[in-house]
Amino acid sequence: MSWSEFKKALGEAASETVVSYPFVSTITEWMHMEDDEALDAIAEYVAGATPSVLQKMDKHLRETTVNEYKREQRQRLVVFYACFKYLEARKTGSFSARW
Repeated sequence: MSWSEFKKALGEAASETVVSYPFVSTITEWMHMEDDEALDAIAEYVAGATPSVLQKMDKHLRETTVNEYKREQRQRLVVFYACFKYLEARKTGSFSARW
């Protein structure tokens, strides 16, 4: 790999990190809330989000769930993801499975 190719790849990786930060930050906030509070926050998030933002959050929430190694945290994320998808489907009128 040449230096210019390396800089380009590094720039693309850094750009993805910057784009994903708001989503990861939001998911982290939900994880630090009590269950009822987190589910209310998810409902507020979905209600105020555009379809493109919902699609991006879906990707990050799904990846976070799949990659979580702590069983209890992963189970909680599955509940959050199910709630997110249910609310997304109610808002948009359709269910999109992206697994």
